[in-house]
Amino acid sequence: MKINNQDYHGLSTAEVNQRISNGKINTVDNKITKSYKQIFLNNTITFFNILNAALLGLVLFVGSYKNTLFILVIIINTIAGIYQEIKAKRTLDRLSILTTSHVEVIRDDELKEIDIDQIVLDDYIVLTTGAQIPTDSILIDGHMETNESLLTGESDPVLKQNGDTLYSGSFITSGKGICKVIHVGDDNYMNQITQEAKRLKKHNSELNRCLNKILKYVSIVILPIGGLLFLKQFFYGNQTFNSSIVSTVAAILGMIPEGLVLLTSVALTLSVLRLAKQNTLVQELFCIETLARVDVLCLDKTGTITEGTMKVEFDVKMSNVDISEIVGNLMHSLTDVNVTAQALKEHYQTKTNFNPYFVIPFSSDRKYSGTSYFNRGTYYIGAYQFLFPKGNEELEEKCVDYASEGYRILVLAHTDEVMSNEALPVDLEPLGIIVLSDVIRKDAKETLAYFNEQGVDLKVISGDDPITVSSIAKRAGLNNAHHYVDATTLSTSEEIAEALNKYSVFGRVTPQQKKAMVVALKQQGHTVAMTGDGINDVLAFKEADCSIAMASGSDAAKNAANLVLLDNNFDAMPHIVDEGRRVINNITMSASMFLIKTIFSALIAISTIFFGQAYPFEPIQLSLISACGVGIPTFFLTYEANFARVEGNFLETVLEKSFPSAFTIAIGATLITNIGLALNYDPNMLSTVCVLFTGWNYTIALLKIYRPLTKYRKFIIYSTQFCYYISMMIGQSILELTGVSFNWLMILLGLIAFSSIIVDLSAELFKYIKIFKEFLEKRRKKRLSKG
Repeated sequence: MKINNQDYHGLSTAEVNQRISNGKINTVDNKITKSYKQIFLNNTITFFNILNAALLGLVLFVGSYKNTLFILVIIINTIAGIYQEIKAKRTLDRLSILTTSHVEVIRDDELKEIDIDQIVLDDYIVLTTGAQIPTDSILIDGHMETNESLLTGESDPVLKQNGDTLYSGSFITSGKGICKVIHVGDDNYMNQITQEAKRLKKHNSELNRCLNKILKYVSIVILPIGGLLFLKQFFYGNQTFNSSIVSTVAAILGMIPEGLVLLTSVALTLSVLRLAKQNTLVQELFCIETLARVDVLCLDKTGTITEGTMKVEFDVKMSNVDISEIVGNLMHSLTDVNVTAQALKEHYQTKTNFNPYFVIPFSSDRKYSGTSYFNRGTYYIGAYQFLFPKGNEELEEKCVDYASEGYRILVLAHTDEVMSNEALPVDLEPLGIIVLSDVIRKDAKETLAYFNEQGVDLKVISGDDPITVSSIAKRAGLNNAHHYVDATTLSTSEEIAEALNKYSVFGRVTPQQKKAMVVALKQQGHTVAMTGDGINDVLAFKEADCSIAMASGSDAAKNAANLVLLDNNFDAMPHIVDEGRRVINNITMSASMFLIKTIFSALIAISTIFFGQAYPFEPIQLSLISACGVGIPTFFLTYEANFARVEGNFLETVLEKSFPSAFTIAIGATLITNIGLALNYDPNMLSTVCVLFTGWNYTIALLKIYRPLTKYRKFIIYSTQFCYYISMMIGQSILELTGVSFNWLMILLGLIAFSSIIVDLSAELFKYIKIFKEFLEKRRKKRLSKG
């Protein structure tokens, strides 16, 4: 087909098919959620599920069928986990559906419209103003200007002529052309950046690391302890084979924090669904928790603080003319579609009373545009340095003053000559100055103030001029916005690290420098979040502890980010932080309750191996303790709003809350069992006393861990504990419980009376252990520094 008097046949169908078979097609993987198969396998084929299945087999082997109740809890946990993940998957998939982009391509001597993922190598594509360049290409016919800010961070348009390379991810701000595709798929420039980012290590959150550490240690000790416990009871504890198996299974079940991972997943999934209602797409569960811990937030200017648009603030006359009329006519005759032209069109009403003769389109090379009109001469609009290269003292003084305040400056100029080419006349006179500014997001001030109140250090990082960025940051309400630096002056990692301690605003920052800044902040011990919308932000995204992209940004940025703000709603950030706090605070309290059973089960099992005769609980009894003491109350309390600031190490906090109650239960149950068996009391009665003592301590633990006690918390705690004791009475025979003698009732009351004292002493013991650990760590660091 003929375009611009040139023949372009494009690829034939056979050539296209050949390239597709060779993999030379522009395929892009945008998958962000697990498949249904992955969800099912991840929730079913786990170490603890396999272990529980083995324990079920042992209980069935010895014929203790009532003690198989625990497997129902495991099945319910597994089904609930699968259901929640599928629900979240469907929500995320609905949110992440992006409109398929199309492009015009010349094939078989015809102009066709295809999806961008159907482009093949050597295709001839036709691109016009406003289009995003889908693949790396070479401009072979036409001329255009491109905005490469998503790649470089620089917002100024770049002139492209025949033979120039067009980079994927850029936008065409003016012009039209035919381009030959030179890269597809992963070979594209923007995908190379994304691939580099993918090679970077994914950072787990502290919550994820601590949960994995807990599961790792439990996995290591659970089988050796279980094996030794069985041998001790069967060979040295005068227990039958069947009772040894049942009590060993009980001990192992007690050490498994079976609901902890589920509750964590459920809590995070609920947060995903809550944030989805705020039009926030969560692409990685644990990033919600990480954002709650962030103490440094790096902000990209465009799309985060600003809307990515401009507005006319005011104009200044330098001659007795009607600026509104002149600019209105210019906007009618010019075809520019960049953000500056859009701002002028919005401010000045388009007029058609001038008769155009010759149009001078905007060029990033010459930095001006204009139109000549019959009987009116020629009007120009652009940068003063380029319209008046020889200088104009009065004009320059005014422009410099406005520019120093962060405004964008356009000069309106005129000559009586009716120009018929793009050259500048010698008699050009300034008519006025048009002052523009970037549009600050309505929610920016409030959001920045929120983070400032929360003690989060804010760093504005941009590819634009540092003076402009500083001015915008100041108008947005950023503290220390006047502390800015040009990143081109920072050449080493040491200089970057030093600048981060001194400045809050960084201009002329390259993508590699953004990444280096995040690395430096993390090396200083900070938890870093990064916001952005361009491909130039991807490397920093992957280094940051949490990354947030705007939906209006590049696909590469959205795919690399942990969170995507679908409405470009920066004001959603406080909601996300609050959701993270809700999650981590509630999971911290829930995990503390779950670990009580794990710790006391391990301590009782170890004490039985060395000093005792039998493990005091049966599996069905521990199922009741797990349900009423942990599972049910923590499930309902997880829904509660809890936006307190997150402080301290997760694992240390959890152990500090759980150890005192677990240690108290372990001491009490060990004393009850060993003394009772030594005095030949009924094992079932002793087990009943242990169950009652354990239930009481769980009540104390719930009341301590969930302080301050709101009405809702009190209702949940007391209701579940009431159900606990009612279940003991109703299911007495099933639970292998008996009546308690008067002597043991007095002993139980005595232990209950001293429980709080033992809990407090255990808390002090844990503090001393913690202090001793810190002392050893300091000595280790001191030795390393000397060595």
